Amino acid sequence: MPKGPAAAVFAGVCSGHGKCLPGVVHATIQCVPSGGSCLTAPKKTVAAMDGYTQWPPAPLVAKVAPIAVTVKINKIAPIVDGDVLQEHKSPCSNTVNTSPCPKAQDAIVPLQCNASVFTCADDAGGIGHQRAPKATSKTVFIEKKAACRVGDPMYPPCLSKITTGSANVFIGG
Repeated sequence: MPKGPAAAVFAGVCSGHGKCLPGVVHATIQCVPSGGSCLTAPKKTVAAMDGYTQWPPAPLVAKVAPIAVTVKINKIAPIVDGDVLQEHKSPCSNTVNTSPCPKAQDAIVPLQCNASVFTCADDAGGIGHQRAPKATSKTVFIEKKAACRVGDPMYPPCLSKITTGSANVFIGG
């Protein structure tokens, strides 16, 4: 019987987080000379948007080389604390209401925008927020970094957890 959760490896997906509510108005921008755009909408934290924007389960793929390169679990690199995963993008869209200047009576124009451009954690124009796993194991280290396991969370801003791991390697406390 296993004595802890499965070891996390670069295979499978994260849990994802949030829910997609496309009808939600993310912001109303009034008196923007050009009428405004998705990119001029105010930014919010991922946590603030989690109630109306979904980031679905995404592959646990390294963005840069994994930290632990000399150890393999079933021929797959293990995930350790601080590994950098590919960004977590939302396929969800939300509405931004805009109106041009200077006439207040000008019509409000609703824009449908990909929600990933609204996060203050997204510095690259809509590619998604950063994901880096936060190991909860206090006793197992791989190349001097705490080993991650199924159920471990991501560091903020991501609100996902690791949901898949090794079928036969388990990590206790």
